[in-house]
Amino acid sequence: MEKCKSFYEKHEGCVGGAFEKFGGFVSRHPIKILIICIVVNLALLIGIKNLSVENDIEILYTPENSQAFKDRDFLKNVYSDPTTSNFQSYQLATYGRYADIMIISRDKLNIMNQTFIDEMNNVDRYIQTSINFTDVSGLSYKYPEICALDNTGCHIRGSTILKANFQKEFVSGNVSFPYFNSHLISSHFAKAEDKDGKLVSTIGVKLRYYLRQNTSVSKKWERTYLKCISQLKTNNTDIAFATSDSLGRELNKNVNGDVKYFIITFTLMMTYACLASGSSKLNNIGNRANLGIAGVITPVLGIGSALGFLSAVGVKFTSIVGVMPFLIVGIGIDDMFILMSGMADAPPLKTASVEKRMEYMLKKSGITITITSITDLLAFLIGATSVFISIRNFCIYTGVAVLFCYLNQLFFFSPAICLNEIRTKQKRHYCLCCLKLNSEETDGDEQKKNCSSGSIPEKREDVESFLEKYPKQIAIKLLSYSAGKIAICISFAIYLSLSIYGTVNFEQGLSTFNLVAEDSYFHKYSKWEEEYFRADPPITLCIKQEENYSLKSTQNIIMNILAKAKKCSGIDGNFEINWLKQYQLSPFYSNKSESQFVNGLRTFLSYAKIFSNDIVFDASGTKILSSKFYLKAKDLKTTDSRGSLMLQLRAISKNGRISCFFYAPAFIFYEQYVQIMPSTLKTVGIAIVAMLVVTSLLMPKPIIVIIVALNLISILLGVVGFMYYWNLTLSSITMIHLVMSVGFSVDFSVHVSHAFLSVRLEEDVIKKALDKSGGPVINAALSSLLGISMLAFSNSYVFVSFGKVMFLVVIIGLLHAVFFLPLVLYIITISGSKTQHSSKKVDEMECEAFKKNEKV
Repeated sequence: MEKCKSFYEKHEGCVGGAFEKFGGFVSRHPIKILIICIVVNLALLIGIKNLSVENDIEILYTPENSQAFKDRDFLKNVYSDPTTSNFQSYQLATYGRYADIMIISRDKLNIMNQTFIDEMNNVDRYIQTSINFTDVSGLSYKYPEICALDNTGCHIRGSTILKANFQKEFVSGNVSFPYFNSHLISSHFAKAEDKDGKLVSTIGVKLRYYLRQNTSVSKKWERTYLKCISQLKTNNTDIAFATSDSLGRELNKNVNGDVKYFIITFTLMMTYACLASGSSKLNNIGNRANLGIAGVITPVLGIGSALGFLSAVGVKFTSIVGVMPFLIVGIGIDDMFILMSGMADAPPLKTASVEKRMEYMLKKSGITITITSITDLLAFLIGATSVFISIRNFCIYTGVAVLFCYLNQLFFFSPAICLNEIRTKQKRHYCLCCLKLNSEETDGDEQKKNCSSGSIPEKREDVESFLEKYPKQIAIKLLSYSAGKIAICISFAIYLSLSIYGTVNFEQGLSTFNLVAEDSYFHKYSKWEEEYFRADPPITLCIKQEENYSLKSTQNIIMNILAKAKKCSGIDGNFEINWLKQYQLSPFYSNKSESQFVNGLRTFLSYAKIFSNDIVFDASGTKILSSKFYLKAKDLKTTDSRGSLMLQLRAISKNGRISCFFYAPAFIFYEQYVQIMPSTLKTVGIAIVAMLVVTSLLMPKPIIVIIVALNLISILLGVVGFMYYWNLTLSSITMIHLVMSVGFSVDFSVHVSHAFLSVRLEEDVIKKALDKSGGPVINAALSSLLGISMLAFSNSYVFVSFGKVMFLVVIIGLLHAVFFLPLVLYIITISGSKTQHSSKKVDEMECEAFKKNEKV
């Protein structure tokens, strides 16, 4: 008889047989399995006491071990921080420790008047003299006591505009621009406009007060600064402010504050699950509303187990992992509806035992939830290989939660279904299980019948809720008529056109103001910074190894590298800080030998102390081990231009004939711009291939696997395309959502495809397939949409962007699952129906002949 089965039927029979045996095992020991499962989950949850949080923005949202990190490590190891009296901010390998203030005209008009100058000076005086921090010993610290010092005093970026001679020229309109007395001032002014080399208009200024680096007092003064400056009142201007630690603190506070939405989501989804699980008829015996509660508890237990287990083994929790519960509850409810649908199709309790029904349920539905769980798990395991730690840790936490959620479906929810079946067979009330009902005794009393009667369900319709019955009828009706099929085809063509356009124009990058709440002080600061001020960071050229600088050839190589870099479109050709040029112009210069060159240089540096941190000598002081030169970028606003400039400079240094590199602290973040796209394509591509392999192994029907693949690509195309219309960009945050959507997109497709396979030789294939899968798919989608709707009230970009992408994934996945995919499967079924039906009788004759060992 086995020879008469197709390969698919043999394969499903083998896997389904294992689940069938498991179903029998669960039916014999439901309470024991349930208790053991709960105990194991609670034991794993204990590990959450070791929860450790990582909120460093650089670590989370930039590629791990990138070239910029390596270059920075070299600078930090070879060069000391310029924290002495020779502090120069451009020499820092990091952004340093600082406090920023932006002062903008309240009406956004020109500020070149004495009124603004007076107000700006008052703000500066307040920062330097009124903000003070008192430590535990009673010592008080104001800014002058903890500031970073240069050769003129406290190092303030923008100090030029605080000087009397500048302010006099500023008010009279005689300020040269972009340089004033050899000082570059273009980056200090908001929306600066110049004409004939003179500054003619600006709406505000930005000042940065540098602090001594890596001291606890500086950190504490920063916190005091934030408290005090937030209370400062100005008359004609608005202010925005931040410190070097602002982004990390605000991001962490913002996401933690939005965790409350999970509690509301949990309540809403449990309520919906109960309504969707209940019977549309008043049937106190057959009602399955209690399974709705168990179905939501199932993934919640998995979430707790994952958090506890991973905390115990030392995987750090990151702010973006906060969206994981919303995803896992949606996946868990999806599996819940599939299992309940399988039980609804089982032989009725009046003709079959609870054990037989459990065997049937897990045989039919076990494969489906296994495919979706494995594909989801694989998507996150592959995402865990990302170079972005935020993505890696999110995928680890979510992948482990998917695994525990799946195990809980088998060892918690399946026993719960079994106990519900036992209750039903014993005709007990679905809420008051101790109350045994007898429908025959209540037939004459209508009121009593409504309140306490019920019956054992005999078919699917007896247990389906109105949420399971009616929504799927829309798809069935639409797919039953030619006009409906044509409308679906036209809609799909429009959908593809919009998706392709959106995908082509999809941008990448992440604005810092999107990472925090709109009511955060840092949101205002970072938005002003991006909108009003120039992004033109200084760029370091570092010569890494010992060179003979007295040789003309070495000097020419360095000058040629700088000259080539200046020709880049993103480099300001008028800016350069070059100790070698200045040394050559000094009376101390000598290149007769390396020793004379170095001796003359050391004498030169005793006068030009500004360069003292740009050269590293060996222990004997006779050789130069490394040196630095500086250029400056132009105002680069787009992520593409920033990433492109970094790659151009690296290409120049690679071909420079000496060991060197270009670096700026901003390069740490520019790395994301050049790696996010290839990393996304690689991760998503591998995830798609892996999931199709799993699908083909567990559902080995080539045409179905191809359709699932095309369906998945279409969904992803739509998600990316419509992200463009929703003003989302590709970043390390939205990349997480795309990895997530790969696994989630497969779920609905597999449910519907598996249902079509199971009824492919029957009449009304669309109706029967959607009867099996339509209700669970639609209810899983609606419950997920209900849950993520709460994220619309969040102030966190992490939560809001997750909600937007999840909305797209669910809506687009649902439309594919109940309209586009069934139509394609129907066309394939129709095209093969003649062959299938004509061979059906032959198959039966062959089977009978095989039984009798006869040949046909």
